[in-house]
This record gives sequence, C-alpha cells and structure tokens, in this order.
Amino acid sequence: MNTISAKSARIRQRVKRVHSERGTTMVELLVAMSISVLVFGIISTALVQFFLVTRWGNNQLIITNDLQVASLWLGRDALESANFVPGAGAVYGTLNWADSTHQYRYSYDVSAGALVREHFENSILQSTLQVARHIANQGDVAFSTSGELLTVSITSSSGNESEAVSLKLALRSR
Repeated sequence: MNTISAKSARIRQRVKRVHSERGTTMVELLVAMSISVLVFGIISTALVQFFLVTRWGNNQLIITNDLQVASLWLGRDALESANFVPGAGAVYGTLNWADSTHQYRYSYDVSAGALVREHFENSILQSTLQVARHIANQGDVAFSTSGELLTVSITSSSGNESEAVSLKLALRSR
C-alpha cells in the first residue's frame, strides 16, 4: 500500500502543479493586443508623414532649381542683348546682340515639357539647353517688354506643387 499511496501522492502533486501554473487570460490578451495596435498606429503615422514630407521636399527642390537656373540664364542673356523680338508658336522670342552676331532664342519643347534656350552665332545654331525642365504647358512662360525692361513669368510644376516667379530683367543699353 505504500507504493500506491506514494504514487497517488505524486499524482496529486503533479495535478496541483498543473493547476497552479496559469496561462494567459482573455483580458491579458486583449490588453496586449490593444497596446500593440496603438504602437503600430503611431509608427505607421510617423512613416507616412516621413514619406509625404520627403516627396513634398523633393518637389520643392526641383521647382526651386528650375526657377533659379532659368533666371540665371535669362538674366545673363538679357544683360548681353540689346533687344528682344517676340516669337510665334512655340517660340517665345529672341534676344539679339547689338551687332546681331549672337542671338538667344527661347522656346517651349512640348515633348520634354521644358523651356529651351538656343544660342545662335551668325545665324548658325551653336548650342541648345533646357533651362527649366518642369514646365507643364506653353502658357506657363510669358515674355513681355517695356522699353529696355524684359519681364519673364515662369511657372514650374512638380507633383502637386507649383511655383511662379516674375523676373524683371534689364536689357543692355544701346
């Protein structure tokens, strides 16, 4: 009988141990899941904001670069030119030197969506350069003159962002 009572004592101890070792309750699982959802929500919001701000910043850099490059080339060419002759169609116009040896023609490239500068020397094309690469349509650039003052309005667009600038450039005195 000793062996039976020893065996039943061991079985009782195992049963007590099994009953004393608790698993997780439903409430504990729900609390853990709600904390996980809250942390995931905060992290995903931060990631979405990071990517949106990065995209916006890149678009702003593209636009600013376009407008700066265009203003530098237009300013340089206007200072060297004696007059501006308006163009027709996709050609906005031509800046001419006083002796007519150099000409800088500005036009719109439909396929590239860009403001293009062409340099002519003695009516022979020397170089072509895209000075603003994010011009959505031809109407986003406008040239006008008033005496020796050339006004150029440019709107550059990238993504959902766009910015317009109006440049007032002095032509070289005759």
